[in-house]
Amino acid sequence: MQKKILLVAATELEIKPLNSFLKAQEQVDVLITGIGGVSTAYGLTRQLARQRYDLVLQAGIGGSFVHRYAPGAVAVIRSECFGDLGVVEAGRRKSVFDLQLADADAAPFTGGRLYNTHSRLVELTGLEPANGVTINEVTTAADTIGHFKDSLGAEIESMEGAAFHYVALLENQPFLQVRAVSNYVGERDKTQWALKAAIANLAEHTERLLTQFTS
Repeated sequence: MQKKILLVAATELEIKPLNSFLKAQEQVDVLITGIGGVSTAYGLTRQLARQRYDLVLQAGIGGSFVHRYAPGAVAVIRSECFGDLGVVEAGRRKSVFDLQLADADAAPFTGGRLYNTHSRLVELTGLEPANGVTINEVTTAADTIGHFKDSLGAEIESMEGAAFHYVALLENQPFLQVRAVSNYVGERDKTQWALKAAIANLAEHTERLLTQFTS
């Protein structure tokens, strides 16, 4: 029996180099959700209600907080969290878990994070595992960057990853999130970004993984 895979991306731009490859892949469905956690959660939940998959693979670009993941690098995300779900009080960020408005260990959370429990799948990617943080806006403030990096242990930032993990975990759906780094978080000089390289490298690894997991 052939394996069925769902490729998820926020925008068509992020997977554009794969267009020709994907047209020949009968085992791969493609879901473009739109930018952000809400559209990702809605689109993925709706698709999974129609069809179950052997693997759901989210491919996208993101920003890096650490030099280990320099612009152009590609990583697999092992855990996610919502970076702006809470309050800023007296200049300090507190999550809904810090405020005891939610249980940090209530499913699908573990210690306030959303871990990819399919460790074997993560290993099979051959990519460096990273910790993600998901927010609703591009991070530019130094104190916010410091909070995400130091307090949350975030290494890569996106606008969709945590929503993707949240739905996949609750739906008991095997999943992987792969991110290519386009820039360091806080760097607004676009000449310092590696957007083209990130998209090209993301496409290379995504095609490799799709081929690997459908064979």
